[in-house]
Amino acid sequence: MLKKFVALLTVLFSVWAAPAWAAPVVMRLANFGPVGDPRDMACLKLAELVERKTNGAAKIEVFSGGTLGDWRVTIEGLKPGVVNIVIESVGVIEPYTKYAAIDAYPYLYRDVDHFKKVWYSESGAALLDKIGADGGFKLLGAQYRGARYVTSRKKFTSLEEIKGLKIRVPQLKMYLKTWELLGASPTPLPGSEIYTGLRQGTVDAQENPVDVSFNYSYYEACPYLIETRHVFSNDVFIFDEDFFNGLPKDVQDALSQAANEVGAWRANYSIEQEAEYVKKFQEKNVEVISIDTAPLRQSVSGVIEFFPELKDLAAEIQAIK
Repeated sequence: MLKKFVALLTVLFSVWAAPAWAAPVVMRLANFGPVGDPRDMACLKLAELVERKTNGAAKIEVFSGGTLGDWRVTIEGLKPGVVNIVIESVGVIEPYTKYAAIDAYPYLYRDVDHFKKVWYSESGAALLDKIGADGGFKLLGAQYRGARYVTSRKKFTSLEEIKGLKIRVPQLKMYLKTWELLGASPTPLPGSEIYTGLRQGTVDAQENPVDVSFNYSYYEACPYLIETRHVFSNDVFIFDEDFFNGLPKDVQDALSQAANEVGAWRANYSIEQEAEYVKKFQEKNVEVISIDTAPLRQSVSGVIEFFPELKDLAAEIQAIK
C-alpha cells in the first residue's frame, strides 16, 4: 500500500509541477543567408539557448540557405504559420509598417558606439516593440549586422562618379530614395538574382554588409569594394505577433532572453569580423576604396522630407548620447 501511495504522489506531483509548455513547442526558423554565415550562426545559437532555457520543451528547427524561400516569401509565410520565425533586417517589414524604414536611414548614426547605445538598451527594445506592433509582428534580438559597403564593377571615388550608377537595392522605399538622392540609378532585384545581375551587367553594383557580399561571392563579378558605410542596420528575429502572443509565457520569456543574448554576441562578432572580411576581399584581388562620405551625407540629408512619419523616431535616435 505504501508503495502504491508513493507512486500516486509521484504522478500527482509530476502533473502539478509540469510547466504549461511541457508538450514540445516546435518552431521553424527561416534564414535566406548561406549555411555557416553569421545569420546561420545566430539562428543556431538561438535554437541552442531556447532548448536549454526550456529544458527541451521548446525547440527551433533552423532552415538556412533559403530552403524555405527568400525573405519576401518567408515573411509572408509567418501569418499562415508556414514558418514561425524569420531572421532578417528590420527594413524588410517596411511594406507592413512605415516605421521599419528607419532601419535603412542613411548616415543616421554617428558611429558604431552610437548605434549600440540606441539598440542595446531599453530605448531600443521600445523601438522594436513600436515598429513590430505597427506591422503585426514581434521583433526580438537586435543584431548589428555591420555597415553596408558597395561592391561594384565600376570604380568610383567621389559623389560625382556615382551619377548614373546602376546599383541593385532591396525593393524598399528608403533604399530607393537614398540612391536616387546620390544620383545613382537604383534597381530593385531579388536577393537570389544579384549575382547573376552583376555577372550579366544588368546592374553595375550592389550594397550589403561585407560578410553578406563575400559569402555570396560577389567579388567574382566586382573588382571594387567601396567603403561607403552608408547604413548601419539590424537583423532581428521576426515573429507573427499573434503567434508569439499565443505561446506560453515561459516560452516567450525564453525566446526574448535567448534573442537578446544572441544579439549581444552578434554585435561583438560583427564588429570584429568586418575588418576581417575587408581583408578577405583584398585576398580575392578586390581593390578596397576609401571615399569621403561627407558629400554623401550632405546629399542624403533631405531624405527625411520623403518620410515625415520617421521625423520623431529619427530625432529620438539622434538625441541619444
